[in-house]
Formats: sequence, structure tokens, C-alpha cells
Amino acid sequence: PRHRVYPIGRLDKETSGLIIITSDGRLVNAALRGEKKQPKVYKVMVDGRLSERDLQQLRDGIVIKTVAQRDGKISPPLIAKTKECKVEKIGPCSCQMTLVEGRNRQIRKMMDALGYNVIRLQRVEFMGIYLGTTEISKGLEKPGDWAVLDEHEMQLVREV
Repeated sequence: PRHRVYPIGRLDKETSGLIIITSDGRLVNAALRGEKKQPKVYKVMVDGRLSERDLQQLRDGIVIKTVAQRDGKISPPLIAKTKECKVEKIGPCSCQMTLVEGRNRQIRKMMDALGYNVIRLQRVEFMGIYLGTTEISKGLEKPGDWAVLDEHEMQLVREV
């Protein structure tokens, strides 16, 4: 039998970080759509100092324009406010954002709407699986690093 591999979500070419790959296509829909949609956590660095006012605007949602593409077909543009999200300042020019929604280039467009350019964007957590140097993350630090999920991580995935 022929086996297929499915990514759970995508990262644009300028974004680095955690991506989960599975041979179970059902998992993709469960993790990204419907009531069990899983949050994704990103570290974001921008080209200016983040004000508390801007951080609050990010938390509350920002109107952005996105165009969905599926099976080579382009849908009409969606101009809508993003869903509320968790935003924590981690440095003068950086924050950590937790999104449940996953619109195309969403974080970049949100930051652009506030006058910032994203310098670095990295997904650091998805479905309870972490990227980084902590013991829980398995030391996945460099581009191309990979690991097979352990039993605890597989249980997190099964719960989706």
C-alpha cells in the first residue's frame, strides 16, 4: 500500500518552528478545524518597541484582509477582525502570541496593521508539543531537527 504524509498546518517560508507530520489524514482535520481546534504558540520579534496599547489591540483582535486558497481556487478576500488571542510581552520588541485561528500570514498582517514589520516568527508550541531546549521539548532547536513523538505526546494527539 502507498503511504501518504500530511502536515498538520503550514508555515510560510519566512517562518520557522514546530510542524507536526502524520500519516493519519483524520488528525489534520481534527486539529485544525471544528471545536477541537488546537492553539498554536508563536514567538514574534518586530522592528520596533511594542507598546502596551498595541499589545492590547493584538489581544482584542485586529481587522486584516486574507485570501483563502484551496485546491488551486482563490476565494473572495475576507476582511474581518481576528479572534481574541493571548499575547505576552517577552522583550521590548518581542512577544509570544497564542492563536486558535489560523488565517494566512495572520501574525504578519496583524503586526503590519499596527505599523510593525516582523523580523522573526517562530512556532514554539502546538498540540501540547514544544520546541526549544527544555527537557520536555527533546532539544529540538535547529532547523531540520526532528523526533518521533513519545507515548505522552501521542496521547495528546489522540485526544484531539
